[in-house]
Amino acid sequence: MKSLIALFALVCASCSSNVYVVDEAGTPLPNATIVPLARSFSWPPVLTDKKGSAHIHQDIPTVETLRVYKVGYETPDPVRYDLPKPITVVLKRR
Repeated sequence: MKSLIALFALVCASCSSNVYVVDEAGTPLPNATIVPLARSFSWPPVLTDKKGSAHIHQDIPTVETLRVYKVGYETPDPVRYDLPKPITVVLKRR
């Protein structure tokens, strides 16, 4: 039973949000687009939810950076994915 609970906790933890997108005031930005990038490959885009959060899976090829953008906001330089999680990306309004 203990091993089942540990497995459940591991599965839940692996699905939790690990990237948050906010504006300069710290307000969550829903529907921001996050594109995970590997050295020679880009994964399908992921949209943030109403809390400005998203979960990016670490797959093979390894995700190295994230490109984050939203209409009406400046697109920052790619964000390194190896930063401690959760990663908070701040977008500045144009």
